[in-house]
Amino acid sequence: MNTDTPGRRALPRSRRGALLLMAMIFAAIIALSLGSYVSICTQSTSLAYRSFYAGAAMNAAETGLEQAMWSVNKQLAGNSNAWTDWTIWTGAGTDAVRRTFTLQPVAGGATAQVKVFVSSRSLAGAPWIIARSIITPKQGKSIERWIRITLARRNRFATGMVAKDSIRFNGNNASVDSYDSRRGAYNAALSGGGNNRYDRGTAGSSSVAVNSFALGQADIWGNAVIGTSDLSGLSVGTQGTVGPFGTAAGTVVRNNVLTDFTADFDDVPHPPTYTGSGSYSIVTISSATTLPRATDLPAADGKYYYNIDTISLGGNATNILTIASNVVIRTTSSLGTAITIGGNASIRVNAPSGTLKPSLEIFTQSNVSIAGNGVANPNKPDTFFLWGTRPQSDTTRQSITINGNGVLSSVVYAPHADISLHGGGNSGDVFGSIIGKTVTVTGNSAFHYDESLGALNTGEPLGLKDWIEYVSYADRQVFARVMNF
Repeated sequence: MNTDTPGRRALPRSRRGALLLMAMIFAAIIALSLGSYVSICTQSTSLAYRSFYAGAAMNAAETGLEQAMWSVNKQLAGNSNAWTDWTIWTGAGTDAVRRTFTLQPVAGGATAQVKVFVSSRSLAGAPWIIARSIITPKQGKSIERWIRITLARRNRFATGMVAKDSIRFNGNNASVDSYDSRRGAYNAALSGGGNNRYDRGTAGSSSVAVNSFALGQADIWGNAVIGTSDLSGLSVGTQGTVGPFGTAAGTVVRNNVLTDFTADFDDVPHPPTYTGSGSYSIVTISSATTLPRATDLPAADGKYYYNIDTISLGGNATNILTIASNVVIRTTSSLGTAITIGGNASIRVNAPSGTLKPSLEIFTQSNVSIAGNGVANPNKPDTFFLWGTRPQSDTTRQSITINGNGVLSSVVYAPHADISLHGGGNSGDVFGSIIGKTVTVTGNSAFHYDESLGALNTGEPLGLKDWIEYVSYADRQVFARVMNF
């Protein structure tokens, strides 16, 4: 009996079987596609998690490094609890210490820890630190990052002449180079050949403003540093030169211009009034004076501390403020001009006594105007420090003008002052390091950066010198002995 619907022709059974087979094939293709899609999604999720964990591992390693650097600098500052106790930082009786930090769980239920090794608890030499972070997911292999850093003492005077805002050279014969006072006088012949004069001078500005460094016709035998990411921060005259010795006039060697330059311009706190043994107060110095005075006695550290309202010397060449040895001056006024040298008067700095340095330190918030015969300091620059202590928060700017006829050998650090230099009269020689908010060099001044100042210990914390990540198995094995704990 035929049960097909009346009026419609039934498909042959063979064709109905073919349709069923095609439907099954399409279903299988869809199932395979869905399976592949699910697999791709699973792999993508897994890769995303591992990428996330890799970033988390880097953050964990940096956390460990920061913990170690905190302890290093606390010890440097004399804190007896810098390493908390030896049950946390292990390594009692040795110079190296280590610690494992367990961190908060990471998204997805992964655990996180970082192992940190500090090479030199005594801070002898240049300490280095390794952090090995380990992120362990609930499934799959753990992810590790190995970071090694070397520390070096930060130094305000690692560069020669630096301005926070702008630096400007006015004059056709101004120049910058360097020498090392540990090897003798500038340009003196050396026993191994050559002279104590190098093309490693540095001058520049950290400002990102266009033309913040106006070199004019001056010569930089060394490097010009600018805060801009391109050369827009540097303007050079037709005869201006930047490069190594022998660079033709009017040439700027691109490799000697460093961009994206940054620097710290920390305030120098103005000292409180000096009191106690070795401290003295003087209203004004207006005639020939020698410090320390014959009846003055030193403080326990061998220095003499003076609170002085003003130093105002002028007239003939006999009006000299002579610094016999190891004097620290704090000016008491915060307004006006505290130090004025004019006429043929001068400040004369003798060599420091014994191992104490410097011979003269001046801390002042007020303006400084040194002309006349200026500051006669035949010694190394680190024997005379001039600290400008006007704070950044002050709405008025400090002014420091040094235009003496004598050679200027000093370190000037006044990060919120306008500094104007025309030192050395006809010779125009200025030795040492100069740091200010703005710096203007006029006339024929030749600035010679003393490279020895880069090694000064000015109480600054240790900072990052270099950074390297160890990725390969071979590199990590070099430090496996100290990191497998």
